[in-house]
Amino acid sequence: MEKKYQVKQAGKGIYRIDGMLFPMQVIVTRELETDRHIWLKSLTRNIDIVQAEELMDSFDRLEAEETRAKAAVVVNLVSDLNSGVFEQIVNGGGRMSEALKRMILPELGELKELLADKIAELADKDAEIADKNAEIADRDAELADKDAKLADKDAELAALKCILAEKERQR
Repeated sequence: MEKKYQVKQAGKGIYRIDGMLFPMQVIVTRELETDRHIWLKSLTRNIDIVQAEELMDSFDRLEAEETRAKAAVVVNLVSDLNSGVFEQIVNGGGRMSEALKRMILPELGELKELLADKIAELADKDAEIADKNAEIADRDAELADKDAKLADKDAELAALKCILAEKERQR
């Protein structure tokens, strides 16, 4: 590769390749200096707790809201790729877990709001079901009253038939 293209080391873990159709840079993350390139070095599936804590430290020092929002995307990606490491940090209860919790707090707020909305919807549905059950109970009571009236009418009709039969026998 060096015969056809010219490779120059631009820094520890950073290589420039000249002679191609467009400028190219290759980054070897394991060679990068952590203190200078924590964000690039963290874009891997195999960071350790120390590196994850350094990333969170770096994130915690960011002040501009727009910068923090962009950095949060990177932290989310890195935490997805290294979920076991970040679970250890969160469960560790140290200062870093607080930084991580602060970073994900807006998402938790959205989830709580969504959950509250769903609970309210369920409460409304429960109220509708209770109203329908009350309507059914009222109709059941009406039917029971009608059944009782029918039974009374049947008894009255049977009594009238007996009277009629008695009168016909007497004739």
